[in-house]
Amino acid sequence: VTNKLLAPDVDLVFAAVPAAVEKLGAPDKTIVVGNPVRPEVFTKAKDRDAIRAELGAGDRTVILSFGGSLGARRVNEVVADLCAWEQHEKKPVLHLHATGQYGVQLFKDLEKEKNFAEGDGLVVKEYINNMPELLAAADLVISRAGALTLAELEAVGRAAVLIPSPNVAENHQYFNAMELQKADAAVVIEEKDLTGEKLVSTVSDMLAQPGKLAEMGKNARSLSVDDSLDRIADALMKMVQK
Repeated sequence: VTNKLLAPDVDLVFAAVPAAVEKLGAPDKTIVVGNPVRPEVFTKAKDRDAIRAELGAGDRTVILSFGGSLGARRVNEVVADLCAWEQHEKKPVLHLHATGQYGVQLFKDLEKEKNFAEGDGLVVKEYINNMPELLAAADLVISRAGALTLAELEAVGRAAVLIPSPNVAENHQYFNAMELQKADAAVVIEEKDLTGEKLVSTVSDMLAQPGKLAEMGKNARSLSVDDSLDRIADALMKMVQK
């Protein structure tokens, strides 16, 4: 909302994706630059095999899930259903999950309730301090759809199940996530439709199709704007030199 209010009165507007240009209301002075991604996301992606070896992933599918630093209750609840399914069905996966600050006890309770446990196939932490490494290792990411998260998924080229937060201005996470779904880089599940059964069904379908996650990851990679910082710097230099 603030961006739309300010756009008519500034000299230059930067948009992360083409779909945002018209929404910002100043198309004549808007440049699509992507979202800058920290360099280590790119560098760690090159070390994928070594990082997977350190994690002991082997040939298993690595699933990374998180719902933000505070911990989204609904994300924790449905991920618990997924973890239970993975273990009960003996799926060859390594699942890495971050509960967030307020999800620690909730997830422990869900482990008991749904009869699954941390171990060789499931690692649970409160917070992820090494996100670039885990993104590099992952085959599938389950997360909210914040702009920077999406930029990092595109940078490393990872398939995703995106659960947009409904508690954001103008539902922008949903619209950003849909850009990835349109490119067959992600599956979007709105929170109003989110159930454990829905998440399990979605992931099960993905795992059942050989090469599907790799294909989606390739599609995500094609959306990445690797030179975002350069685009921003160049545009600013041209503006001040006028």
